[in-house]
Amino acid sequence: MSAHDEAIAGLRVLIGMAKADGVLRDEERVVLEQAFHDVQLPDGVDLQWLLDEPVDLDSVLKQLTSEHARAHAYAAAYALACADGDCSTAERDLLIRVRDTLGIDPTHDEHLSRLFLPPHQQRGTSQTPTLDAMARQARIDAETRKCAIVSALLGAFPLPGVAIATDLLVVTLQVGLARDIGKLWGSELDHGEAKAILAGFGVGTGARIAVSNLLKLLPYWGIAFGAASAYASSYAVGRVMNAYFEEGRGLSPEELTRRFKEAHSQGKQAYASDKEHVERRTQDHGAEIAALQGQLSTGKITHAEFEQRMAALVH
Repeated sequence: MSAHDEAIAGLRVLIGMAKADGVLRDEERVVLEQAFHDVQLPDGVDLQWLLDEPVDLDSVLKQLTSEHARAHAYAAAYALACADGDCSTAERDLLIRVRDTLGIDPTHDEHLSRLFLPPHQQRGTSQTPTLDAMARQARIDAETRKCAIVSALLGAFPLPGVAIATDLLVVTLQVGLARDIGKLWGSELDHGEAKAILAGFGVGTGARIAVSNLLKLLPYWGIAFGAASAYASSYAVGRVMNAYFEEGRGLSPEELTRRFKEAHSQGKQAYASDKEHVERRTQDHGAEIAALQGQLSTGKITHAEFEQRMAALVH
């Protein structure tokens, strides 16, 4: 089975998980459409076909023949079902079926479940609000760029299972960026509130994390695409959250979603100016990041320790 075919099979497993109760509800379709926004699907695959075509799960699971593909597919299915903290009985039963059919060690669930625990330490700053408009904008631009660069570096290392840990670390950085921007506008957000606002326009949801992890199977994803996508996402978070506070926190989720899509496209263009810098840092720290990922995957360090060491390494 080719990597292309396994990638399609993995995507169909994800849709099958979304239809665990037998149907794809409108709200689930919207979340998945947001998660797939700007994603280059494999040749011959249309998003509407992917969402609407009935999934013969047993047949699709048999198409995942490589260990690499099975690990990605299960981690993505787990993220979709469990990342948002509301895994239903139908989803849990289907997840167990997927796990057993793919031959995934049940103890791997413990590792995955730890990744979705609330962070023990919430990132924040103690600075007072910057009231001068030009100074505030300069600080927000600088903080957004820094977050985008770090996100790009994290997005450049797609390893099965561990890739979810790096995706979650990117989300943690983005939530921290949202809170920091709030402080610069003189408005406080707690971690849960900031995460909920971002989830409202599709950032940090189980669906987006699942899609991101699974698409790392695609042959053309690679370091360059993973880095650019992560950069654009964090860039867009900075732009949207600045607008959110500038408008007095009055923007609707629909308007935030529209602005995020627009800013995400701008972020892809902005990445071009930082691409060389990201690639240089990737070369400088690649071995260290890979070593940390290996320690995380084998349980030698916790997810919290991984976050702390990565943050220290890439800042």
